Amino acid sequence: MEKSGKMFLAKGGKILPRKSRKVLDKLICHNIVQGINKEFIFKTNKEKNKYLNLLYKYYLEYKTEIIAYCIMDNHVHLLMYSDNINNISNFMKQVNTIYAMSYNKEHSRVGYVFRDRFKSIPILSKEQLYICIKYIHMNPVKAKIVKEEKDYKYSSYNDYLNKSGFLSQNILNLLQYETNNYINKFKSIPYKDIYDDKINIDMIIKDFIQKEKTNFKEIKSNDLKFKKFLSYITKRNYMYSKEELAKTFEISRATLYRKIKEVQCDNK
Repeated sequence: MEKSGKMFLAKGGKILPRKSRKVLDKLICHNIVQGINKEFIFKTNKEKNKYLNLLYKYYLEYKTEIIAYCIMDNHVHLLMYSDNINNISNFMKQVNTIYAMSYNKEHSRVGYVFRDRFKSIPILSKEQLYICIKYIHMNPVKAKIVKEEKDYKYSSYNDYLNKSGFLSQNILNLLQYETNNYINKFKSIPYKDIYDDKINIDMIIKDFIQKEKTNFKEIKSNDLKFKKFLSYITKRNYMYSKEELAKTFEISRATLYRKIKEVQCDNK
């Protein structure tokens, strides 16, 4: 593997060219916000409207665009892009902080409202981008809250049909949708259960390699680099298969668990 970090390891040990985190020169990520202990912190329409209004209030101020969203009873999906990843992080922090303060006041409670930091999953291809939009809009259908996507009030599905909400010409350009035919293309996006609560290990490694300007061989052979990688995925609340991770790095699960524990102690 090249030391420049321009390669990454795919399944089966195959070496593939590294792809940019950017799609059409934009930083795109799927953010997932969840209530602490999976509590229903968006249970009422009032609470869902409160969070939605905060999204509207701050997304332009932080120079971000919301491609798709869905507010469920205990979690929120937000597919976003910006020229600067810090804009997205600062936007999420602002919205969640204000909502948490309001929620605690409304319910006469103290303490955390959200489960750790929001989970952020990079979007690395146009195919993944389209499928993620469909996945987000299908959340209430899969949860059997509604029969069709269009029946759910707190998602961006109807924004696409009505050219309303967060939908902008920038988003249509990003999706390469022309104004006169984008609705049919939008409706034809296939559905896939893309995460099943776990993210692909190769995707995490690829993202780390790009951010740290390293390569797979260095992560595998350098203990400090490997621990930095473990800290990276832990801090981002990535859900991953420890068995797959141990297999990818050719170490025992016992060794992996020990190193994870060491990282957790170092981060305290």
